[in-house]
Amino acid sequence: MKYKLSNIASKTLLTEELGLSLKYPALYKPRLKIDGNREQTISIITMDDPNVIIPGIWGILPQNYEGSWKTFQKLKTTLHVSKEELFTNTLYREASMERRCLIIVTGFYLYYLKGAKVKNYLVEKDPLHPFYLAGIYNILEDGFITCSVINTETNDELTSMNNLYEFMPLELPKLLKNHWLNKESTLDEIKQILSKPYSSRLAVNKIASR
Repeated sequence: MKYKLSNIASKTLLTEELGLSLKYPALYKPRLKIDGNREQTISIITMDDPNVIIPGIWGILPQNYEGSWKTFQKLKTTLHVSKEELFTNTLYREASMERRCLIIVTGFYLYYLKGAKVKNYLVEKDPLHPFYLAGIYNILEDGFITCSVINTETNDELTSMNNLYEFMPLELPKLLKNHWLNKESTLDEIKQILSKPYSSRLAVNKIASR
């Protein structure tokens, strides 16, 4: 499954809403559509530094990998990972316990096929504000960070707007931020978080066709 992300939060909104600082403020730029088919950076918070927002390359690569992002993505697209594959695939299993992250967005795109046309829907909060998606990350040999979004089943409210996929990104509320990024959290605790996705009624608040 592939979908695009959106993060149009200003630096001020991002830092004030989340109570965190940007490690590289000069590199941060709001973007209406983040297309993972090309090498793109997204804003993340990692277990290694949970109080700072940093850029991560969207599409996880193996830990300490030395090759190019584009070459690896031709072998396996890693923008997203299902909850099930998270603990069974060798690429994700270690990261799920040792390198979890939160991916900051203001929305994500879903698609609806009607006849011969595909409609695009941007799912956001109303009023607009940034929120967290569950993710994992690895660190490359050169120190750059790559990451993947964890997927969950599409909720009832979004199903009518999304008939091409059965999945959507897994949102995590602020109250689970510290637990998700805690190095002491057990496997059972992490699985418990993933097994009961947080429901924030994203579709009800605002869905805009773009």
